Amino acid sequence: MSKPPRFYLLRPYVVIAAGILLIGLALDSVLLWILPSQTQDSAQRYAQNFALVESVLLENGSSPDAIASRFEDVQGAMVQALALPVLLFDTMDLQGQQEFIDALSSGEIVSFADSESRSTLYKRIADTGQVLAIGPLPREPISLRWLENLVIASYYVLVALLLFLWIRPFYRDLGALRSAASQFGREDFTTRVEVAQNSSILPVAQSFNRMAERIQYLVTAHRELTNAVAHELRTPLARFKFSLEMLSKSKQEERATNYLKEMKGDVQELEILIDEMLNYAKLSEENLQLQRSAIPLQAWLKGQMASYKGVSPRVSCERIGGAQVGEVMFNADLMARAIHNIVRNCLRYAESEIRVSCGIEGERVSVSICDDGPGIPEQYHQSIFEPFARLDSSRDRNSGGYGLGLAIAKRILERHGGNISVNNGPHRGPCFVLSWPYI
Repeated sequence: MSKPPRFYLLRPYVVIAAGILLIGLALDSVLLWILPSQTQDSAQRYAQNFALVESVLLENGSSPDAIASRFEDVQGAMVQALALPVLLFDTMDLQGQQEFIDALSSGEIVSFADSESRSTLYKRIADTGQVLAIGPLPREPISLRWLENLVIASYYVLVALLLFLWIRPFYRDLGALRSAASQFGREDFTTRVEVAQNSSILPVAQSFNRMAERIQYLVTAHRELTNAVAHELRTPLARFKFSLEMLSKSKQEERATNYLKEMKGDVQELEILIDEMLNYAKLSEENLQLQRSAIPLQAWLKGQMASYKGVSPRVSCERIGGAQVGEVMFNADLMARAIHNIVRNCLRYAESEIRVSCGIEGERVSVSICDDGPGIPEQYHQSIFEPFARLDSSRDRNSGGYGLGLAIAKRILERHGGNISVNNGPHRGPCFVLSWPYI
């Protein structure tokens, strides 16, 4: 089952988001592996140096004077040992920098950057008013900065590559869709869009193909219907023209009367054919609304078949399995038209009997119309419901009809949400089965 259209971009979005996240995590792991020493901040790296210097300064006592005197004695040695500037401040010298003093009150090492973005570390010595400073610290080696920049650049390159790999098939599929639309616009109605099942635009391609199939069907049906209508109209018109020509030359009143009678029959035939075509076209409209009502099907069906009383072949009405069929929802006028079209079709070919029955199977009602005439070859079971389709090649109205009766019946059943099918029944002849939801 295809995804709902509103979710068809969710999968590529999740893939791209997950890909970007994985790239970031992978490069971060690489960076931590290459630069393990850089994972510790400056306070952690120089904590031991602060502890060493603090222990040296407290050797002569913890008074400010003792610490300051000791610092003067060992400053040079400490600077040389650490290879960094080492300074000592009194909190009195830091008046007006309350934020800085508050940060040092916890006794932790605090880092501050100067105007040149160089870091200096500060720490308050024990419970004294003295502050020890180490720095400015050296900048990170140029080679390491380049390595970090390389990792960052790699991140953007990989993200761009990931987007390219996603956009490339997306653009290719859009190109296929654009090409198909262009060919379809040039009246190549067989054009279809072929994309992979995992394509991001698969729902769009499927919608296009369904639209193309529908348009192709409508165009083909229109063309065939137009050709068939032209052929059907040509025959009575030709007879009408012939009778009109002969009427102008006839001098006998009786013969002239016969020609007028034939012309009237041709006009009547044209009227019937045009009405049939209009009815078929009306039933093909997508916005046609049916007025349905609850009707006791069995009694209604018997009433419809009563009009064939005394007709040969005999028409009988029965129910399937002996079960009583109650009220069913349908449009009585249209359903009567569909059933009579099929019964009249059976009357042309039945030898002795036509059996009409009805029943309910699950949530569907079915009406079966069977005759004992010649069966219909299986290869024609679908085509006989197309407009102007007839099995025999002759155009004799007594056998072939106009070829619209079964097509109209099919349209009526489709409007009821049902279908009509034909199969060769147990008595050699065909059985037409009309089925639709009764709820």
